[in-house]
Amino acid sequence: MQDITKSSLRYTLLNRVVKLFFNLFYRRITVTGSEKIPSGVPVIFAANHQNALMDALAMLFTANRPVVFLARADIFKNKRVAKLLNFLKIFPVYRIRDGIETMGNNSLIFDKTVQVLQSNTPLGILPEGSHTNIKHLQPLKKGICRIAFQTAESSDFKLNIHIVPVGLDYTNYQNAGTHLLVNYGEPIEVAGYYDLYRENPQKAIAQLRDDLAVSIRKVMIHVENVEYYKPITTLTGILIPDYLSDNNLIDNRLNRFIASRKIISRVETAATQNRIDLPLLLEMTNNYNALLEKYKLRNKLLESPPPSIWMLLISVFLSCILLPLHLYGMILNYLPYKLPVIVSRKIKDSQFISSVNFGLGFVSFVIWYLILLVVFLIFSGSSLIALFTLILSPFAGLFAFYHYIHLKKTGGKFRLFFLRSRQPEQYNSLLEIRQKLVNLQGQIS
Repeated sequence: MQDITKSSLRYTLLNRVVKLFFNLFYRRITVTGSEKIPSGVPVIFAANHQNALMDALAMLFTANRPVVFLARADIFKNKRVAKLLNFLKIFPVYRIRDGIETMGNNSLIFDKTVQVLQSNTPLGILPEGSHTNIKHLQPLKKGICRIAFQTAESSDFKLNIHIVPVGLDYTNYQNAGTHLLVNYGEPIEVAGYYDLYRENPQKAIAQLRDDLAVSIRKVMIHVENVEYYKPITTLTGILIPDYLSDNNLIDNRLNRFIASRKIISRVETAATQNRIDLPLLLEMTNNYNALLEKYKLRNKLLESPPPSIWMLLISVFLSCILLPLHLYGMILNYLPYKLPVIVSRKIKDSQFISSVNFGLGFVSFVIWYLILLVVFLIFSGSSLIALFTLILSPFAGLFAFYHYIHLKKTGGKFRLFFLRSRQPEQYNSLLEIRQKLVNLQGQIS
């Protein structure tokens, strides 16, 4: 392994280009608590694991500093891939499932991570060890605590190591054009556990792990009751608008996150106190979701009064005016956009879909734009015109993408309008179930 703490010019350039693509991949990225990240001391970032590679990139590009990561060893089997991952500042971690004979390699990896922290290069770890498709923090592995204490021990406990909890929350795991929220929590000073570690290492490791789990839960959405995860999150989504209104909060991403945490806590507390019947809630939310699916609607459409036919027609009229620009952007960007989508359909683990879309999208767009540059140069005969047209291409593509999302939302509004006008009984039935769920607010407050 090369010295992973040193950044080459190639790494710096790649980092900046990928960061640009990452910022384009998400419609918006909101970061809170970054001012809490300590400087001048060894730092370990510890995040909840929801979205494969994207979780690591979220830490890397919002911490605004080089970060060394640990990843499962099975992806390092190919020598070329291993060399690439090492170039990207990623170390392998060996698990029992990789073979008992490989576990000894972790000693070398731990030595390397100690060197990384001693050089004041941050270390990024996803301590759950595996991702999950629900918003629930899984039990943390002990490896992150062992690394922290090993590093402290190697310096005779003189290093002031901090573990920074990171909460990641995506409005949608799989799709581009969604909203990513990254919350940095209060750092944990590992020095506070040094005395306990000297006395009883295993007890200190267990205590730090438990305290870290509590800290991570504070900066993420965590549903403790996994058995009733779906009805709890469905009810939460329905109650958010009223919570924001009752607390005079602006309807934005951060406040919706705060509202979600508060409502989930209230629902779970009410369930333990028998103030709300979770099996009944399951039945009600299943019926509600079944109706939404039947009529191809989303709950968010019902958060506000349905638009009038005139507003819908105006929206369609404006979309027709913008259609030439939409087609221009789509034609110039369709192939590199569609290729990752086709490949990702074969991915069995849905948590890898956005990572595949992002990785393949980055490569395909770079290659495609180089091809476009050559084509523009040949047909325009002017390097200035070719360069200008190329620069316009990604902006036109972004417009086409978000205009397509707008058209899908407009289609949903039309479906809701026709349901209300042509099938009023079904429409009223949907609203009646939703209102019953809204009325549960009184039982959980």
